[in-house]
Amino acid sequence: MLVLSLFVGALVGLLIALFCTPRVVEYVETIDIKANSASVYDAIRYQRDLMQWSAWPSETGSECKVAGDDGEVGAQTVFFDKKGNRFGHQSVSNLSPIREVSFTLESKGPPHVPTLTFNLVEMGEDSTRVLLSFRNDVTPPFHLIQRLIGITRWTREMHCKDLDGLKRFLEKRETYTGEPLAKAA
Repeated sequence: MLVLSLFVGALVGLLIALFCTPRVVEYVETIDIKANSASVYDAIRYQRDLMQWSAWPSETGSECKVAGDDGEVGAQTVFFDKKGNRFGHQSVSNLSPIREVSFTLESKGPPHVPTLTFNLVEMGEDSTRVLLSFRNDVTPPFHLIQRLIGITRWTREMHCKDLDGLKRFLEKRETYTGEPLAKAA
């Protein structure tokens, strides 16, 4: 009887977690870069540049190639594993010159709809604030699994590394090396 009670309790807990855990992951990360908005815009929209500062290829051990008309809506960064198998891509989905670059992401795995937008705010002649906005609608039960195994946290950490890499790239520091920049006090 105790085993049955524990089983029913665990099942009820799981059902509550499935229905109460948010399906949508959303956040905004910000960084200030000592570069004009036009340079920042180009470093984000051109996939050949993005692959130099993004943490994703290095951290995931993937190879990337540009598909389509680089720097334009529809251009893609295509991801390949170490064996050369394609496993996903990100596409430039919207461009607002010198203000915004948006991407949609597609990959193998559970059904989800991730979007990533970089909004640029000119802070002066040679200073730009970059706001990285991420939204992912994850289909149940994968929304709970992603949170439990840490994919949600890992993805956010990767986006912070991306912002650090973008800053390094534009401020002519070394490109992404696997370590985030020290936070200013």
